[in-house]
Amino acid sequence: MGWGITGTMLSGIVVWGGVGLLLDRWWGTRFVALIGVLLGLTVAIYLVVVKYGAPPPAEGTGRTGSTRGGRRSPTRTQKGQR
Repeated sequence: MGWGITGTMLSGIVVWGGVGLLLDRWWGTRFVALIGVLLGLTVAIYLVVVKYGAPPPAEGTGRTGSTRGGRRSPTRTQKGQR
């Protein structure tokens, strides 16, 4: 998984940066390569998130006292379970 992410990121930067560099030389400009690198990085991040999924939500950010299904957890009292 790590090599797939690395390959996707590097190939996006290299391919779109190369396209920008070629357009820079053809048009005689100096900024299109930077735009190509940024575009390649953006598209590569999007592809990684789509392919490998977004990171799971952080633990402990939900409401306390409830389970995953939204049901309340059983509450214990001094005399035992209610």
